Amino acid sequence: MERSVVIEKPELQILINLLQDYGITVSFPLYGTTLLRAFPSRRGYTVEVLARRGDFRSRHPELPSYPDFYETFISSGIIPYENIEDFERALEMYKLLKKGVAFAPDTNLFYHRFISSYKPLRGYPIVVAEAVKNEIEGAMNYKYRAQFLHELMNIVENGHLLRELNNRRTKKSRKAAYIALKEFEALKDRIVLAESYGEGHNNDEIIVKTLKHYDEMSPALVVFLTADLAVTDVARMEGLEYFLFEYPRAALGRHEVTAYQLRTLLFNLAAVFGLIDINGTTVYGEFGGKTRLNELKLIIRDEGLYRDFTFHLELGRRLIGIMGRG
Repeated sequence: MERSVVIEKPELQILINLLQDYGITVSFPLYGTTLLRAFPSRRGYTVEVLARRGDFRSRHPELPSYPDFYETFISSGIIPYENIEDFERALEMYKLLKKGVAFAPDTNLFYHRFISSYKPLRGYPIVVAEAVKNEIEGAMNYKYRAQFLHELMNIVENGHLLRELNNRRTKKSRKAAYIALKEFEALKDRIVLAESYGEGHNNDEIIVKTLKHYDEMSPALVVFLTADLAVTDVARMEGLEYFLFEYPRAALGRHEVTAYQLRTLLFNLAAVFGLIDINGTTVYGEFGGKTRLNELKLIIRDEGLYRDFTFHLELGRRLIGIMGRG
């Protein structure tokens, strides 16, 4: 018998704790592919990636690709940028500036959730060009039409699982809402929004001109952070200080991760893929009735697991409620 429960991302740890003694197996039922396994370790968990590029057979733009899979490891803070050590050295130099420094992430860094996961940047002000915020918000509102979703159901395994996504966000919109916007929300207390300034042929030019104008008005040096090589030409022409991150080249394999990173990875996989399977429990990152960015829907088929999970879930929520009232 199937039973469903809606949880917040931190509550995913309850499911992990109940399953970890047997090993956690994560798969994508629409492909019939095992993605990874995870086991408890001294640091937290060992993640062993089993899926390979060839397992992502579909070329349909709405179905997950290998780059989608890879990027969930970046946005979970597990795979760093290739030249992260160069940035660490640059950061030491920026610290010596008497005028101070503020960092301005490009749109791609929000999708990689770099700022919130990189501890050395904590405490620095974050400047966000208005056009970056608009890019993210503009990508959030695409939804599946019933006919389109029906076509998807016919080309995958276990297509009936997609019914939950009817009139819900597409892959592009899920990435924007549940990865990039979550990063914006995590940083909102540190963010200064720079109003758009100047004109440009594209968003890159507007972003750079906006940040350069803000830099000229600010007592601190504004450093533009991007993983997009093309935009650095514009930054160089406008005289805007920038740092270009190199996209990771490390292969997915065996990774030591913290409990937080594992939870984040599972959440990001469910959000980007729409749904995943964890030891026979379907985890939806998108579903009918979803009202908060952090929500997941679990379909638990094992009665004993459902009983144990809901017991610990209700106990934890009661304790949080008591502490909140205290």
